[in-house]
Amino acid sequence: MTLALQLAVAGLATGSVYALIALGIVLIYKCSGVVNFAQGAYAMLGAYASYVLLRAGLPAVLAVLASMGVMAGIGALTERLVLRPMLKAPVVAVMMVTLGLLICARAACLAVFGPDQIAFPPVFPAGAVSAGGIFITYNYIAAGILAAALSLGFLLFYAATPMGLMQRCAADNSRAALAIGIHVSNQVSAAWAMSAALAGLAGTLLATLNGLSIGLADIGMVAFPVVVVGGLSSLEGALVAGLVLGVLQSFTDGLLTPALEDVLRANTGIYSVGALQQVLPYALLVLMLLLRPQGLFGRRGAERI
Repeated sequence: MTLALQLAVAGLATGSVYALIALGIVLIYKCSGVVNFAQGAYAMLGAYASYVLLRAGLPAVLAVLASMGVMAGIGALTERLVLRPMLKAPVVAVMMVTLGLLICARAACLAVFGPDQIAFPPVFPAGAVSAGGIFITYNYIAAGILAAALSLGFLLFYAATPMGLMQRCAADNSRAALAIGIHVSNQVSAAWAMSAALAGLAGTLLATLNGLSIGLADIGMVAFPVVVVGGLSSLEGALVAGLVLGVLQSFTDGLLTPALEDVLRANTGIYSVGALQQVLPYALLVLMLLLRPQGLFGRRGAERI
């Protein structure tokens, strides 16, 4: 029971970070109809930007905020210089461009920082909390609380602020938005900027938990099943699905994998089943596409891509 609670807490912390990245993907999809495969690249670049600023001596809070600002600028420039000229191109072509951006970003970071994993400078206090037999480090506690709070704040931003309402209007019906005086292209740029900033923060949080390497860009491919499970057009679905996936991965790694390996070792010559927790998101993706293609919170009749 204690192990299960500890795995659940750790899974919620990781899942809340997944939700941050997934929220950015949903935001861009709602505003421009594009699934942004470069979201993982933004997470990786944000983590490396935080690393450079922390090594330069900036306080942790300022370094993280500055890296988010850098990523917001990169997101807005990506929309303005790369995607806006492709406004009339097929959606698949635009998505391939975002995949190309991911590959280019990985190559650039590989050339500058190398392939090895880097120990990330401390952002949160060292130590851990032990309560009721549950042992969890401050890194996981702080990352989980911060990511969950920002995710909820993001949802409130879209529900209760003028800019959030304008973006929702632009996303739901761009022609109606133009008719009432909303500058749709500016709202799309803002959406890309906020999406990249969220991804950069999520990348920094993941780097504090697992270290920093170019493999961090793969988190975008994990977030994509989160988006599909929650619903491509649902911000709330991205939050819920991220938390659920984080918990399921934690239980798979901590309970299911060891139990399955024990059975296999006792009855066969197989000693390892590999990293099942990495396969789980895509298994959920296939299951969801078979049973409910619109996702848990999506609407029927959503456009297929």
